[in-house]
Amino acid sequence: MNETALSNQDGSENEVEQTEAAQTVVEQTMRAQREYWQEISRRVAELESREFPHGGPKRIILYGLGSSYIAAKLCQLTLKRDRTRPRVPVIVVPSTHVGVDAIPAKGDWVFAFTHRGSAGPTIQAMELADRMGAFTVQVSGFGVVQHPSAQYLLPTVPLERVEPHTAAVTGAICAVTSLLLGTKCIEEWDALTSIPTPDLDRLRKRAGTGPSVILGEWEGEWLAREAALKITEMARVPVRAYGSEEYFHGPVFAQSEQDNIWHVSLPKDPRNDAIKSSLQVGVFGSSPLAWMPALLELQWLSLAVALNRGMDPDLNLKK
Repeated sequence: MNETALSNQDGSENEVEQTEAAQTVVEQTMRAQREYWQEISRRVAELESREFPHGGPKRIILYGLGSSYIAAKLCQLTLKRDRTRPRVPVIVVPSTHVGVDAIPAKGDWVFAFTHRGSAGPTIQAMELADRMGAFTVQVSGFGVVQHPSAQYLLPTVPLERVEPHTAAVTGAICAVTSLLLGTKCIEEWDALTSIPTPDLDRLRKRAGTGPSVILGEWEGEWLAREAALKITEMARVPVRAYGSEEYFHGPVFAQSEQDNIWHVSLPKDPRNDAIKSSLQVGVFGSSPLAWMPALLELQWLSLAVALNRGMDPDLNLKK
């Protein structure tokens, strides 16, 4: 090999190293998500039914706080999209509402979404569910110790090093939906791994300095709420999120000409024509996980907003 070729090779390697060094931890984590889904769905597919109560759940209760609550809500909507599953009630509440709006009972499967397994309302709710005779499942990151009140530990992804959780959200959804929906859902997760990584530079041009408001209905509302939370965490700018119909029953009157509105659009959203958005993210298809590409796009758009505003998304990095 001649000196020029060697020089070019060294230069290419240096460019790769510089590119990797320039990536934030948030970006590195988002890029790794597809590999996590493959590992999670494969692991869940190998679980044996004897590890779970015979006959399945009478009710499914999903709960958490913050992004974990949103992950629980998206799991519920995914289960409802699959019309082939047994029609058992699926209830989603914040951790603080367990025992009030949702009272666990024998025969229930109760899923506690807690990435770090930290003490607080989510663990307290699981302790209550265990005392009430429910089958308790702790949905946590790898390396988290199983709490005594959890009858089963469902690991998701390695513990995230930075607070804007991205892989922790999709990993929890992957684990729970794969467990409850089985082969068909696992195959869809496998198909989702073929989604290409977005072009961050192109997304930065689309995102600008970000929205003031994000709207959506059904799955779109919870995607909007997750995006608003991610932008708030990464870019340190408050973003409001509403259901599309909810927005026109009060919040619309506070809208100004300077407001940037993003819309997570579903074909069945009755307000599609009424919302004048500067950026639209579409949800297409009727499969259980048809909304997942939109969630990924919104994660990357959140990072784009942070970078455009000159903010470090790794500000809460855990050393």
